[in-house]
Amino acid sequence: MEFVTNVLKIFGIVFLRFRPVPRIWNVWLVGVNLMCLYFITHIEAQVVLGTTLASVVLQAVIYGRIGFTRVLGVGHLLWVPMFSWMALRADEIAAHSDLQTWIIVLATTNAISFVVDLTDVTRFAKGERAPHYRWS
Repeated sequence: MEFVTNVLKIFGIVFLRFRPVPRIWNVWLVGVNLMCLYFITHIEAQVVLGTTLASVVLQAVIYGRIGFTRVLGVGHLLWVPMFSWMALRADEIAAHSDLQTWIIVLATTNAISFVVDLTDVTRFAKGERAPHYRWS
C-alpha cells in the first residue's frame, strides 16, 4: 500500500503543488506518454506503456526512500533504450503516419524532459539533496 501512496503523492505534487508552468509541462509530458493507450495495438505503444510503468515504479521507490528530490529524474533513463529500439524500427513506424507523428512528438517531449532531468540529477550529485517538495 505504501507503494501506491508514493505514486499518488508524486502525481499529487506534480499536478497540484508545482508552479503553473512546470505543472502545465508535466500535464503535457504525462498526456503525451499516455497517448500510447490510443496506439496500444502497436508494439511501440506497448513498449512506451511498459517503460512508463517501470519509470513510475522506480520513481516511487526513490520517493519512498529519500522523498521528492532532484534524483527522481533518473527514472527517465529508461527512455534511452526505448528510443534506441524505436530508431531501429523507423521504417515500420513510418508506415503508419499517425503513429509516426505521435512518436516524433513523444521523442521531442521526452528529450526536453530528459535535459531537465539531467540538470536535476547533476545538481543532486553536486549536493542539492534536500527534498524540494513534500506532500504533507
